[in-house]
Amino acid sequence: MSVGRDYMVRKGAGPSAPKFFLDTEVLPRLVDATGAAEVALDRAARAAGVRPSLLLVGAAGALSIAVAGAFGAGRAKRAAADRRGDQAATTSGVDRPDASQPDRRSV
Repeated sequence: MSVGRDYMVRKGAGPSAPKFFLDTEVLPRLVDATGAAEVALDRAARAAGVRPSLLLVGAAGALSIAVAGAFGAGRAKRAAADRRGDQAATTSGVDRPDASQPDRRSV
């Protein structure tokens, strides 16, 4: 590909519609939200008398515990349903093979 003499002189048609939407709608809102979160973090750190990084670590830890607890609760419900033998409560709905019967796939 070669660049002609008037490459820098010609003006393009402008950005595409999706890029224009991102540049004018999404990114300014994202920057505003990030700035608001930074201000809120700074105010909370000053009020608590701790470093903002400690608040971030605490929030990240609380979020990870909440997510792990949510997944753990679902896993516990499924395990309890399996112990009861309640096939309707399992997510797959497929009968599991009995351990006393041989595996027929290996034959």
